[in-house]
Amino acid sequence: MGLFAWLTRRISPQPIAVHYGSDVVRFMQIKNKKNRIIQGAVEVAPDDSAGISEALTSFKGSRCVVCLSPKDALVQHIRTELNEEEEHIRDRLIEHDGRWGNAEIRYVCVKTTGSGISVGQELLCVGVDRALSARVMSTLEAAGARVIAVTVPVYASIRAFDSLYRRDGDEIITSMLIDMDERMSMVMISHGANCVFAHSVKSCTSKTEEMWEPEQRKEPSLLPISNSERHEDGRHLEDDPMGLRGIHGGSAVEESKFVEELKRCLRHHDTLFPDRTIDRIIFTGYGALDTQKCASIASEFGISGYIADPSAWITGAAEIAGGPSWTTTAGLCLRYAEMAA
Repeated sequence: MGLFAWLTRRISPQPIAVHYGSDVVRFMQIKNKKNRIIQGAVEVAPDDSAGISEALTSFKGSRCVVCLSPKDALVQHIRTELNEEEEHIRDRLIEHDGRWGNAEIRYVCVKTTGSGISVGQELLCVGVDRALSARVMSTLEAAGARVIAVTVPVYASIRAFDSLYRRDGDEIITSMLIDMDERMSMVMISHGANCVFAHSVKSCTSKTEEMWEPEQRKEPSLLPISNSERHEDGRHLEDDPMGLRGIHGGSAVEESKFVEELKRCLRHHDTLFPDRTIDRIIFTGYGALDTQKCASIASEFGISGYIADPSAWITGAAEIAGGPSWTTTAGLCLRYAEMAA
């Protein structure tokens, strides 16, 4: 690295994290990676161009890293030959959704399948429509930003989890992460920090006026919403989970559909990795403010459930960016933060 580049990185403000939800855009910036002190955080409506411009002026610098909403991310699992050409893979993806035709795509091999001459692979394909990405960049740059990276919740949420909550030994833990956006949820399953499954599901969230009250603790961690014991087959059994309530009223059908989609995700994972059972479910996003609903979902599977509160890890964030809605935004901050010399 040249002297000029080194000096620039040292004196430049940290990048501004911009997280597009379905109904709101969240901005966050930290002062430095080492101390994790918040510079600022604000929410703006996605169609409020004046508000976006005003929000950007409240931060230092103009560099931004952007995460698009779950509803704008393309995610698909497919099985292919081991050395199948990308053009053929794209054609197969287009059969599922025409938007793959103009998408920037990343391929992750989550498992090799078969043996001998019939060996193949299971691919996790993640994409973003180029036109959509260009529109988001244009909107931000018109407001004075300089976009240096665009990503999607599959990567941002896993990075958030990896940066905030991993501990020694977590590589042997299998986690289901559910990023519950206002309209769509991204369901991810990771072995340690390695994402091996992802799927987008229509959210079962509802508008809530509930305020987030973070727990005061010396060693910040995930906030448990249920407790469990292991069954003989390795699954978990609930032991009086906190906040557990049955499904009532108008949300019953919608939530039942959501749970059924999660069961499909679990069956897909179990088919690929029959020796890896899910150890915990971690809820993030706007929908995770409804802790009782999250506890009910975790209890349905008999798995320990947790609500992620990233503000416990960023000094000064509890008052302005507390609760699970900010998990992905905080993950972006920490993932792209540059260590001051």
